[in-house]
Order: sequence, then C-alpha cells, then structure tokens
Amino acid sequence: MNTQAQLFCAWCGVGFLVLFSIGWWFIAGYIPPMSPALSAVEVAGFYQENTGLIRLGMVITMFSAALSAPWVAAIAVQLRRIEGEFPALTYALLVAGAVGVVVLVVPPMVWTTAAFRPERDAELIMLLNDFAWLFFVMTFSPFFIQNLVIGLAVFSDKSESPIFPRWVAYFNIWVAILLIPGGLITFFKTGPFAWDGILAFWLPFAVFFGWFVVMFPLLLKAIKQQAALARVE
Repeated sequence: MNTQAQLFCAWCGVGFLVLFSIGWWFIAGYIPPMSPALSAVEVAGFYQENTGLIRLGMVITMFSAALSAPWVAAIAVQLRRIEGEFPALTYALLVAGAVGVVVLVVPPMVWTTAAFRPERDAELIMLLNDFAWLFFVMTFSPFFIQNLVIGLAVFSDKSESPIFPRWVAYFNIWVAILLIPGGLITFFKTGPFAWDGILAFWLPFAVFFGWFVVMFPLLLKAIKQQAALARVE
C-alpha cells in the first residue's frame, strides 16, 4: 500500500496554503484585493510600483497551485475506498480538481503579464488585471463540483467504520454553496458582490482556505486508518 505517497499528497495541501499565502498575499500584495472601481491609471500605478514583487510573487503562486493536484488525488483515493468498483464521484473529483489547478494557474500568469511591461498603456494593463480577477474569483464552478461530490460520497458511506465523519458531508456541501457568490462579480464593481466584496471574495476566500484546514487532519486520519486495515489483512 502506498501510505507514504498518500501522506505526501496530503501534505501538499499544506504546502499549497503556505506558498500561495507567501506569493500572492505577502509578496505580490493582492490582499486586500484592489477595487474593480479603480481607474486605469490607478491600476497601472499598482503594477508600476510593485513590478518586481508581483513577478516574484506570481512565480511562487503558480508553483503553489500545482500542489493542489496531489492534494485532490489524496482525497480521491479515500473516496475510491467509499465508492468501490464504480467510482463515478471519484472520477468527477479528479476532473474538477484538474480544472481547479488551471483556475489557480492562469490568473497569476495574467497578473505577471501585466507586470512584464508596466510601461504599456494603462488601459491594456487594466484589461489584463480585469481578466485575471474575473477568472480567479468568478470561476467557482469546478470547486463547487469538487466539494459537492465529496459531500455526496461521504453521505453514501454506509460502512461500520466510515472513512470520514458524516458531518464532513454537510461541511463540504456548505463550502460548495458558499463559493457561489463569486460567480456574480461580473455584475458589480462595488459592494458585497464586487470582486473585493465581502460576499463574493472574502467569504469564499475564507471558506476555501478553511476547507483545507478542516480536511487536512481528517485526510491524515483516513490514510492512517487505511494503512492500519491493510496491516491487519
């Protein structure tokens, strides 16, 4: 049994949180997010004043995004244990997780493109910035499916020793629901549903990061439970 490989994949989730926070938040300075109501000159000024830090931060951010792939794979292994021979939800999780990596990689590429030539026309920089933020916040759908199928799989676990507690199903479904407001940012430049708003950004952001924090110890426990059962057999 590949216990060590699974543990490595689970710890990649922690690596994602740490490196993403360092690159995107502390180095590049995208927290708090800039307002979508800023003028083109103000947006361009952000890239002109922080060019080097944005470039460095985006490199770290893109690397961190890749770590979410093994993290999802580790969860998929445990869902496979629940589903057995026909793991449709597990496959759905893997596909959603793969798309999620793209969602996490593309915006940093666009942000660093905006910082690559900070002397370009302010309107072009604003266009790139708009695209990156819309792509990053609005593309909630793969993460919605990811958490939804985890919840459905946990609900389907009827074994005497469930792999995840039943409350994990409710938790994941609520996480999926709370990510939805991010899909509304195309309609707003100010207020709670703007890309810097409390409902469209701060709530999904906190929920997404909190999901890693909650799932990590549960995933470790499930992997160790699987290893223990393998030794008995």
